[in-house]
Amino acid sequence: MQKECLFFLIGLFKKVYVADSFAKWANNGFSIVESGKILNFFESWATSLSYTFQLYFDFSGYCDMAIGLGLLFGIMLPINFNSPYKALNIADFWRRWHITLGRFLRDYLYIPLGGNRLGKWLTLRNLFVVAFLSGIWHGAGFGFIIWGSLHGAAMVIHRVYSGFVEQ
Repeated sequence: MQKECLFFLIGLFKKVYVADSFAKWANNGFSIVESGKILNFFESWATSLSYTFQLYFDFSGYCDMAIGLGLLFGIMLPINFNSPYKALNIADFWRRWHITLGRFLRDYLYIPLGGNRLGKWLTLRNLFVVAFLSGIWHGAGFGFIIWGSLHGAAMVIHRVYSGFVEQ
């Protein structure tokens, strides 16, 4: 019972104390922009980083609470985050962030598209398609389409660069 409660309490702490604290900073910055004012350099970085950490601690906290509750009922849920901000590149980040979604997209989209077995160009296409559709999965708005496209481009650039470095 200790492990279950510990997972839940860590998740609750991440959500209520850490994520919600970052949310205050992020929301303040967003409110300034929505009012038509421009953020200075420091405010822009503080808002961006606050939102980045708020998003991580919010989602990670909920996942930890779910794992703790699952353990209380004898259900072992998978870990969904593995220190994504320690990643050294975009591919490593996506292996660590929202692991269950990444596995789903790999198993039901990337591999059926051919994965990396059909040559370099199709591998690059598959990486882009998966990241692009991941963006749409997060939300059907224009911002998420751009977000998915940018992550797809980053994955492709990383794969191409990694290929040059290995040679």
